[in-house]
Amino acid sequence: MRGVWTVARRDAKALFDQPTGYVLLVVFLAVNAFFFFRNAYLTNMASLRPMLDFLPWVFLFFVPAVAMRSLAEDHRNGLLEIVLAQPISEAQLLLGKFLGVLLVLFGALALTLLIPLGLLLGSHLPVGPVVAQYVGAALLAVAFAGVGVWASSLGRSQITAFIMGVAVMFVLVLVGLDPLLVGLPPTLGAIAANLGVLSHFESVGRGVLDLRDVLYFLSVAAVFLALAYAVLMRRRLTPGSQRTAALRWGTLLLVAVVVALDLAGGAIGGRLDLTPGRAYTLSPATKAIARGLPDIVTIRLFASKNLPAQYALNRRDVDDLLHDLRGASHGKIRVIERDPATSPAANTEAQSLGIEPVQFNVVGQSELQVKDGYFGLVVQYAGKHETIPFIQRTDNLEYRLASAMRDLTRVRKPVVAVVTDSAAGSYALLRQQLDRSYQVTDPAFTDSTALDSATVLLIASRNLPITTAESTAVVRYLARGGAALVLANGMTIMPQMPMAEVRQLPWNHVLAPYGVQVASNMVYDLRAAQIVGVPTSYGQVLRPYPYFIRGQSTRASPVDADLAEVDLAWTSSVDTTASKAYDVVPLIETTPAAGTSTGEVMLDPDQNFSTSGLSRRVLAVQLMPRPGQHGPRLVVAGDASLGSDEFLQRNPGNLVFALNAVDWLAQDEALIGIRAKNRTPPPLLFSSTALRGAVKYGNVVIVPLLVAAYGLVRLLKRRRLAATPYRRLQEAA
Repeated sequence: MRGVWTVARRDAKALFDQPTGYVLLVVFLAVNAFFFFRNAYLTNMASLRPMLDFLPWVFLFFVPAVAMRSLAEDHRNGLLEIVLAQPISEAQLLLGKFLGVLLVLFGALALTLLIPLGLLLGSHLPVGPVVAQYVGAALLAVAFAGVGVWASSLGRSQITAFIMGVAVMFVLVLVGLDPLLVGLPPTLGAIAANLGVLSHFESVGRGVLDLRDVLYFLSVAAVFLALAYAVLMRRRLTPGSQRTAALRWGTLLLVAVVVALDLAGGAIGGRLDLTPGRAYTLSPATKAIARGLPDIVTIRLFASKNLPAQYALNRRDVDDLLHDLRGASHGKIRVIERDPATSPAANTEAQSLGIEPVQFNVVGQSELQVKDGYFGLVVQYAGKHETIPFIQRTDNLEYRLASAMRDLTRVRKPVVAVVTDSAAGSYALLRQQLDRSYQVTDPAFTDSTALDSATVLLIASRNLPITTAESTAVVRYLARGGAALVLANGMTIMPQMPMAEVRQLPWNHVLAPYGVQVASNMVYDLRAAQIVGVPTSYGQVLRPYPYFIRGQSTRASPVDADLAEVDLAWTSSVDTTASKAYDVVPLIETTPAAGTSTGEVMLDPDQNFSTSGLSRRVLAVQLMPRPGQHGPRLVVAGDASLGSDEFLQRNPGNLVFALNAVDWLAQDEALIGIRAKNRTPPPLLFSSTALRGAVKYGNVVIVPLLVAAYGLVRLLKRRRLAATPYRRLQEAA
């Protein structure tokens, strides 16, 4: 092992004894940081995915450039024979060269750690996914380093080694690209996707270390190191000898075994989920639902064997989820898989359950073909069923399955009474989602008993008047300990003017006994403004609009524990200073750079917003009676459009917030943690534009310049040392 480490250390040091090593490192750091910040600052999300998406393409040239000299240089200088004449074997030499390349690559990745450290200055960047993503980047470096060392073993020319390395790595990346996979026959496309780098690297990039992906990267390195070992040994053996034939067949057998093991990796289990809330692991609520099923629940998966590869890649996640559900249920969940494309009976059954074939565009040899395929499932219980016609995404599949099993086995659904006015916008999408788990009604306020059967009351209003019957029924409902989600603005919006003016909020007198009021103001946030299109004389321009706020989750309640932000428009602050008998939990807040406008407020995006008196404002709260006290459970937000169709389509966090609030109010929190697994990365909210720019240019410019400066000083020192005339030790003394 000492010989392996000696070779590795010598190779890594030799690269940086020349300007080449520093040039490569500076270019890698600058290019990687430039493309990362260009995408990250465009989306304003604190995630390393932009770097991970581009990293295989950067490595495509960086790794061959680092590895091309490892064996080719020694071969060209005649050092290879001298080294092998020492007490070191070909295997030890090869492992040393491989480890030397990895030391350089790992060092380059270590310098990029300044990127996530910079993001921490403007966000709550989760550590778990970052760890998994860097482990994935290291595994990609291991695989590509194996290819680079093999390419360097082929001859004396470093240029040839570089070209061969780039070519092979490009093929490994190319076979994972969707345009190529779509053009291949389905079976061949699935094999190509499994052998390509991108599908495995994308899985690691989401924050999950799957044993199958780890096996893939290690197997790629093993295959090419075996081929490099065969090249080294062939130089020592006599051509056509028995030992040469044994080496050839042994190498081919090893490569075949490793490739077969990788292709069969679908049968291998085991993964380490480092995402927040373990998004790719069954939540405790799902396990409880599965264990508590009153009888057998059948899940029928209808999937065509020859799905296009871009959808076949989701099959692994579906199989993993169904396997985990079956294990958690202790025999109460039965999974049946059928292929309607090959079985007429399965085809008839699928269509009778509401699963129709989906048409896919497939590129044939000379034309664009349209083919049918199935990829849906049905949850069945006691003669009832719920159908997912086509599984287009898997990130919310656990929630859909868990809610389907709970709803099918539930004897009676709780009632959610919805009261909205036309100015609040359409609430059709929220009603549709609530209807999965609740009985949604529109109460007829003919008398004070209109809400007696309601478990939760949802009010969405933009200051339109309420009737006496409505007021009386709501007051009575809350007084007997009901639960309400109130979404209301403190000002009346007149977008056609465009302006807003103060009117007394009709629902405030209903909330007054509980010490909560929606203020008669309009909040703006100069740091967390949404980007909107503003028409100008030369076309539409995208710019921040401070009255449209990206509200920040406090993560202080089950309602918002796994949320990053929600979108609000022309929202008002919520005042709870008069609440004495209630535990008040802020749910949604602004950044510290927020102010309020009162009176008649112009809605023009080009107006000047005051920068005096800026502070953090509360936009949504949760109230619950303290122990020993009687009263309603409340969630109050200062924006009636928070749950409207327009905002639910724009930001899935709004839907999660509204559904979680209803679940919490109904004291049915089983699905809150599952639903929130459909996550978006936390937002980037730097305290100033100067800090935002410093993080970007510090990584794009300063870090590469520091590396270049260090390299220049070290090379000048080496040159000065080399120019020093030789002196005997006695003379030097």
